[in-house]
Order: sequence, then structure tokens, then C-alpha cells
Amino acid sequence: MGGTRVPKVVPDPVTGSPPHDAPRWARPFVAVFLALFVVTGLLGIEAWPLTGWRLFAAERTARQVGYRATVVRDDGAEAPLSFGRLGPAFRGSTLALARFPEMPAAEREAVCSAWAGALRARGRSVREIRVYRESWDVTIRDGPRAAPPATTDLVAVCARGGGP
Repeated sequence: MGGTRVPKVVPDPVTGSPPHDAPRWARPFVAVFLALFVVTGLLGIEAWPLTGWRLFAAERTARQVGYRATVVRDDGAEAPLSFGRLGPAFRGSTLALARFPEMPAAEREAVCSAWAGALRARGRSVREIRVYRESWDVTIRDGPRAAPPATTDLVAVCARGGGP
């Protein structure tokens, strides 16, 4: 009987495992990673690299709407609120800004107070924070870029006065 001969697998002299086996931790790691990936996708949690893919899955139309926050200084000058300069704790503020109109009034005021407090802690003067709703048609171009917003509406004014 001349059956097929299976070659003998020689274990790796350093690890003692067969040469083509994955490390012991690889299977549990992959299982946990895939489970987290599924959970974040189902719950809509946006935590890279475990993301719900909202950025790529959202329907896009020619009419776009966005929100913009500005800071009115004590001298009356208005400037854009740059969340990136507020530090890592405020990294998700653009997501909060997108939900701003649907927030209850107390939550909106708490969010604004946090923004104003962070600005004041960095030495900036803050009389109030304004939130604008902007809409534009992305098919209208100004050279290679989208045209400026067609409409800008004031949605909220908050964090008035001194405060912390």
C-alpha cells in the first residue's frame, strides 16, 4: 500500500510552535476586535477605528446644512470658535454642534458654558457664543470650491455674561 506520505512538521526551536501557526493571542484579539466592531456599528458609536461609518453611509444631497459657532468677545468682535484649540476634551464638539438645535435648552446652555469656560481658561474674553445654521447648494461653484453659504440663520445665543 503506497499511500500518501505526510511530511513531519518540525516545531520552531524558539517558540516550540509549528512554523505556520499564529501567536496564541491572535485569535482572542481578532475575536474581541470583531465583536467591538459589530457593537460600535450597531450602536452608531464613532470611535476610530471602531466606527459606525456614518461619514460614508449618510445620504448626500445637493443642499447641505451645517452649523457654525462663533465667539463674541467683550469688545463686540465676533470670531469663529475653533474647537481644535480647546484641547482634547472638546474633540467631539463638532458632533455636539450638529445636534445643537435638537438639544433641550438646559443641555445647550451647559455645552455653551463648557465652551466659554474653556476659552476663558485660555485667557480669551467671551461675552457670548452664537450658533449659526448655514445652508448652501454644493452644485454652485466658486472656481474649484463650493460657493459660500446661501443662507445663514442665527440659531442660538448662549453663555452670556462673565461666568466661569
